Amino acid sequence: MHEEEARIITALDIGSAKSVALIARIFQNGETELIGIGIAPSRGIRTGAVTNIEQTVRSIREAVEEAESMAGLPIEKAVINVTGKHVRGDNSSGVIAITNKNRVVTPQDMFRVIDAAQAVRIPADQEIMHVLAREFKVDDQNGIRDPLGMVGVRLEADVHIVTASSTHLQNTEKAVEQAGIHVAGRVLSGLASSQALLTEGEKDLGVAVIDIGAGITDIIIYLEGGVAFTSTVFLGGAIITQDISIGLKTPVEAAEHLKKRHGSVYLDSIDPGEQIEVPSVGDRLPRLASRRELGEIMEARMREILELVHVELMKSGKKNMLAGGIIFTGGVALTEGLIPLAEEVISLGASVGFPKGLLGISDKVSSPVFSTAVGIIRYAALDGEDDTKKNNKGKGFFGKVKNWLQDNL
Repeated sequence: MHEEEARIITALDIGSAKSVALIARIFQNGETELIGIGIAPSRGIRTGAVTNIEQTVRSIREAVEEAESMAGLPIEKAVINVTGKHVRGDNSSGVIAITNKNRVVTPQDMFRVIDAAQAVRIPADQEIMHVLAREFKVDDQNGIRDPLGMVGVRLEADVHIVTASSTHLQNTEKAVEQAGIHVAGRVLSGLASSQALLTEGEKDLGVAVIDIGAGITDIIIYLEGGVAFTSTVFLGGAIITQDISIGLKTPVEAAEHLKKRHGSVYLDSIDPGEQIEVPSVGDRLPRLASRRELGEIMEARMREILELVHVELMKSGKKNMLAGGIIFTGGVALTEGLIPLAEEVISLGASVGFPKGLLGISDKVSSPVFSTAVGIIRYAALDGEDDTKKNNKGKGFFGKVKNWLQDNL
C-alpha cells in the first residue's frame, strides 16, 4: 500500500506506572498497522490525575521519542486516555417528535434526539467527554440500534454520558502540550480497553471489562451492544506492591519484582514449603521467606480490590445480566491466581483479555498491559477525522452518532 492511502494516528496512554505511545497507520480499507512503540516510567500521575507536571512531561517525551525513533516519523498530535476519581458515568434518555411529512427517521432526527438526551445538568466544574448511544426506540418499539428510515411519530434514545473534571483535563492536556504534542482527542480508558478486547457478540451478550492498572481500576459494562455502566475503583497494582514492600521489609522496586516473578493470589496453588529470596533494605544481605507469605499479602489486597469491583457491579444493577461474565485486563490481569479468586469473590465467570485488531508489530503489544493504548488506536481509527475531542457540538457530535452505528451494526 502507498503512504498516501494511509493516515497516521498516535495514542498516548498516560498511567500511574508508565506512559505508552503507539503510532499506527490507518489504511482506507480499515486495516490498522502498528509502526511505533514507546514506553517510559511515569511518576507524575496518581489515580489518574497529574500530581507533578514536570515529571509527567518527561515521561511523555521519553515515550514519544522512543515511538518516533521506531516509526521514523515525528509525532505532532495524539489521542489520550482519561481516567480517575473525577470521571463520572450516568445514563440518560431523550425524546423528540418525528416532524417530517413522511414520518421517516432521518440523520437529523438522530442528531436531535441524542442532543436532547445529553441535555442534562452537570456540575460547573465538569464537562461532557462522551455521549454513548445505547439503543433507540421508535414509538413503542424498543431495542433498535439503527432507526434510520423507520417510520413513526416519536423517537427516543437511551445514552450513557461520561463527564470529567475540567481542571483535571486541562492539567493533563497541559502536560501533553508541554511535551510538544497537540491533543487531538480524549477517550475514557475503560472505553478504549474494551475496543481492544471485545467482539460485537460479547457486547451483545453482556460483559464487564475490568482494567486493573497501577493506580486505578476502570470498570465498563456492555449490554445489548451498548455501554450501560462505567465506574472506577481507586486502587490498583501499586497498592499491592506497597503492601509487599511493608510486609516483607523490602524496597519498593524489589517488591514489584517479587510480585511479578513469584506472586500469586490463589493460595491453594502455592507450595507451603517453597522459599524465595527477598532483598533487604540498605546494605543488609537478602533473606529467605516463604512464597506463601508473599501470596497471603497479595491475596488480601487483591480480594479487597475485587470486593470493591463487586460493589460497583451490584450498584450498576446489571450484574445478573452479564452472560459473558468478566474480562480482566491491564497489567495486574497477568497476576497468577486472579481468575479463580475473582470467580470466588464475584460469582461470575472470568477470563483475561488480550488486545487484538492491529497488524505490523502488534506482537509487541499483545499483552493486557497495552489494552488501553491499543484501544485508543482502534477507537480513533473508527473516528475518521480524529474528532474524539468534539463530543457534543456540531459535526463532531454527529460523527459520534455515525461511529456508534458503524461500530454496533
